[in-house]
Amino acid sequence: MKNKKFWIIGGIILLVIIGGILAFYFFNNDKEVEKNDNQFMLDSEYYKDGNYIQIDNKKVEDLVNNKKTFLLFTYNNYCNFPIPCDSVFKKVMDKYKIDVLKIPFEEFKDTVFYEKVKIAPSLIIVKEGEIVDYLNADDDEDTDRYQKDDAFKKWLSQYIVLKK
Repeated sequence: MKNKKFWIIGGIILLVIIGGILAFYFFNNDKEVEKNDNQFMLDSEYYKDGNYIQIDNKKVEDLVNNKKTFLLFTYNNYCNFPIPCDSVFKKVMDKYKIDVLKIPFEEFKDTVFYEKVKIAPSLIIVKEGEIVDYLNADDDEDTDRYQKDDAFKKWLSQYIVLKK
């Protein structure tokens, strides 16, 4: 009788432990990236629809002078990547409803950012008018970030708070 009680109580404890592990896994598996000390919010107007917003160099200058926080995609009219990077970025933009400013590279050359970013395509993270980081098409480390939405999301979420 004592032996049977021991197995029943042991089985219940085991089920509770397994249930707790499964609950933790399911509730944390598809959550947004947790905010850490390095992350920051874009200006609120960029958490809207997940669209590209076409701008020119004068608008970039205005954003920099007003110390805005945003994402800027500079592009060429051609792309050497097997999968166009703008479509990879768009998947993350759609999921998290993040709008990204978009400027042709020829126009981008007339911005203050051209001193640092000399190649396109590139996605530039700007905090309070200053470049925090950017994707470099010539850097092997960034290749997956241009081609795989999960790699791009992981890189982006190091800096930007992603919210659904």
